Amino acid sequence: MDNKSLLLTLIIVLVVFIVLLAVLGVVFIVALRKRRPVIKVVMAPNAMQDAQAEDEPEEETAPAPAPAVTETQPVVASTESAAPQPAPAPAPIPTPEPEEEEDDDEDAPLIVTEGQERVSYNRSLMAKLAQLNDKSKEWYSQLKNELLSYNRVKVRMSWKRETFRIGRLTVAKFMVRGKTLSILFAVEPASYEGTKYSVRDMSNMASMADTPTMYRIRKERRCKYAKEMIADIMKELKIYKNPEYVAQDYYVPYEGDVSLMQRGLVKRVVSGTVKAFKIEEVDKEAAATSDDDKA
Repeated sequence: MDNKSLLLTLIIVLVVFIVLLAVLGVVFIVALRKRRPVIKVVMAPNAMQDAQAEDEPEEETAPAPAPAVTETQPVVASTESAAPQPAPAPAPIPTPEPEEEEDDDEDAPLIVTEGQERVSYNRSLMAKLAQLNDKSKEWYSQLKNELLSYNRVKVRMSWKRETFRIGRLTVAKFMVRGKTLSILFAVEPASYEGTKYSVRDMSNMASMADTPTMYRIRKERRCKYAKEMIADIMKELKIYKNPEYVAQDYYVPYEGDVSLMQRGLVKRVVSGTVKAFKIEEVDKEAAATSDDDKA
């Protein structure tokens, strides 16, 4: 074999090695992206115990047998009144969810004019849902049904959020930022690091401390991914689907601002007058000359 043939063989082997190395790298990256996230649910320890305790069936205890009464010992009714038994402690009533702080809503119109009143519009979640596009409304209905299809999941709508709970444990929330439907999960954002789920860390906001992972629903694929995230969280909590659940249509019809304001779903906020002041640097010598001229 001459030198040219040997060199050509070495080049071919090198090219094949490089191609195989590139293919293995792509396969490794794809496998890393498709790995399942390690879910770490955000909750108080007592809430976790309550959620698991409610899921376990209660054991039935057999009643204790009554003591036998012999003929030689007649039963005599006691004339003394029995000592009053302490009343059982009432079950704790869950406190209603406080209204969350205002967010940096991108769609809130704000008009500021010098010398006039400042007017802004405070929109509720229901108002924002009504003015979303049809696709987002469809995704909202799908994801709400997905959450409610699990056992013991309860929902509550407040002004800015729609919260889903299992007992005292908050599992997820809906919100709308700008014109985008978003779902917040009670999971550490680091759980999804390096996965296909592109989430946003909201733990720096006090109103989202219990649901610090935000996932924006912009495409049909993201709606599918959000269902997978819900399934992973419920699996971690050992909460199972209700086989008798019947899906409902949660589509919110469109309404204009005037109709929403009449229904109290949009609040028109008017502040006091706004005055502008112009601050300028004044030369001391010029100010002194001006004072002398006035004198």
